[in-house]
Amino acid sequence: MDKKQLSRKIKCISHISLIAMVVYVVLDTFGFFPAKRSYELNFSEHSLPENIIGGISMAAVVFCAVAEFVSAFMLLNDLSKKRTPFTLRICNLLRNLGVYFIIDEIASAVFVFIVSREIRIELFWFAGLVLYAFSLVFRHGKRLQKQSDETL
Repeated sequence: MDKKQLSRKIKCISHISLIAMVVYVVLDTFGFFPAKRSYELNFSEHSLPENIIGGISMAAVVFCAVAEFVSAFMLLNDLSKKRTPFTLRICNLLRNLGVYFIIDEIASAVFVFIVSREIRIELFWFAGLVLYAFSLVFRHGKRLQKQSDETL
């Protein structure tokens, strides 16, 4: 597969993913997806340290959810416009997205444990590790792209 064809495929997939992401958020906002189990921090049932840790972890979950959405949107938008995905900005966005997934999963697990004494871990931490690894691959690809451009 030549460079132009690969760039065209990346742009196409990025456009589709960007549209799907926006459609998902709109549908979720209007309640088209079944509700997940909700957890509530009742301050009177827990000690002060548990309330503080629970509040901090909940704030981290909210921050990471917003940061994940913004990072994913920026990443897909950049991928749909650039001629090459091997840029420092794309590498950093991938890395940040991976880190946000990991922090989100840890903070969510802490919050759920404090509220319900359940240990609930999903696979977002693994997705975060994969995205972080991809950021390193893209960073290496950026170096190879620069080397290739300088050779020609």
